[in-house]
Amino acid sequence: MTVRLAGIVCLVVSSLIPAAAAYAQGSAPPAPDTIAAAGTDPVRPGTWTDTLQLFAGLDGSKQPQDLGINANMGVRVSAALGVPLVTRAGLALEGGVGLNASDAAVHVLEQIEGTSRRTQLFLTLGLFERLRSGFSWSLGTDVLVQSYYDRFTLAQLRGEVAQAVGATDEVGVWFAHGLKNDRGLMGDTAVTLSPVSQGSAFLRHRWPTGARTTAWVGLAEGHNNIVFVFDNDTRSSPVLVYGAALEMPLSDRISVTGAAGFLTPAATGTVDAFLGLTFFPGGSAPRTSRAFAQPALGPANNPRFAVDLAR
Repeated sequence: MTVRLAGIVCLVVSSLIPAAAAYAQGSAPPAPDTIAAAGTDPVRPGTWTDTLQLFAGLDGSKQPQDLGINANMGVRVSAALGVPLVTRAGLALEGGVGLNASDAAVHVLEQIEGTSRRTQLFLTLGLFERLRSGFSWSLGTDVLVQSYYDRFTLAQLRGEVAQAVGATDEVGVWFAHGLKNDRGLMGDTAVTLSPVSQGSAFLRHRWPTGARTTAWVGLAEGHNNIVFVFDNDTRSSPVLVYGAALEMPLSDRISVTGAAGFLTPAATGTVDAFLGLTFFPGGSAPRTSRAFAQPALGPANNPRFAVDLAR
């Protein structure tokens, strides 16, 4: 397990190092037709710290993988970095890593199987492009390495397409598609965990204060309705999915950041949320909605990485 984690981390880091090294020397000022979000300024020349984001906060999660007998509450830390690849084309690379360390919020799983804690490592690597016309896209792969009642490694493809509408709004769609399932044991019972494929339309608004809110609604392929202590498993498919995200700068370097995602019905679907503070070493917090190379996807987390369980 340790070797696998080290290999994944090295892959993400090695992908970012060459571009980050070039960026650290300072990028040339953008040409007049340089790409940026509609109605905003392109990112200023600078170092890699201008697009580095460091987060710490609280995280709560309940999903079908929790067997209908548990939920998790704990802390989350994450980091994300955007690196320009082709400035004139508005193309950039991003990488992210997030770690959730949680305790069981329900005292049932521990009594049945002995597990009382969960650790999740999320890794994200992607590409994105922002055009002056207001059109943008992003596409990346998320990997989840999880230690729970067993060890699992899952992967999904995640992307977003958006178009600016005026100077303060964006409309678009985002999606997630499962790439890798994994099998394990819950006690003596064989189980399979799989990312839930889903898609949503969203509206993103930037407020005069610099805060940015996003709300989405859509459909997911469905999930199993399992309560581990009972045998009558059923399935809900397709299901409504909805959620929201918040970025609210408090200063040049600190921003309140959070998101929540829900797959219905809430009793057997997902209820995921996190909230905390993001630190911007380059002092770019007020520019998170318009800086060309600011990460577009951000590090994966449970609100956009739903996991189903089958037995």
